[in-house]
Amino acid sequence: MIRLTPSQITVDAGAVGELPRRSISGIAVTYDETATVADGTKVRIMQGALPVDGRAPKLYGQHDSGQILGKLTERVDTPQGMMFTAKISATRLGDEYLTLANDGVIDSVSVGINPTKFSYDADGVMIVESADWSELSHHRCCSEYPTRSQKNRVK
Repeated sequence: MIRLTPSQITVDAGAVGELPRRSISGIAVTYDETATVADGTKVRIMQGALPVDGRAPKLYGQHDSGQILGKLTERVDTPQGMMFTAKISATRLGDEYLTLANDGVIDSVSVGINPTKFSYDADGVMIVESADWSELSHHRCCSEYPTRSQKNRVK
């Protein structure tokens, strides 16, 4: 499994007096950029590599299937990258992650994929043309998965 951490997210907790929306959205992965994943592998995901339909990826905390937070409700393929919206379930763990995201403590997402069609360029970079997208993880920035990351924006 390859885990990449690009990402910019928005937390949508709802306005004062409204029911909480409990969702996050943003860029799951940027396309055509080389990233170094936790094991040191250099990976570049191409546009169209990730599915926008079919079974929705689950939303985990820290790439841990024991920390299931919810699931993706929308996937949009754009030239810049794969956009997403995920609903966070109304559980104690979901509440904790939403609080940490609203406070800016957890400020990144990371895709978990299994490449199904890929090649290597002259520099040894894995070029992913197609992949099964099993999960998206909400986690702290960069220390565990050393790739480019941007801070989230909280609505």
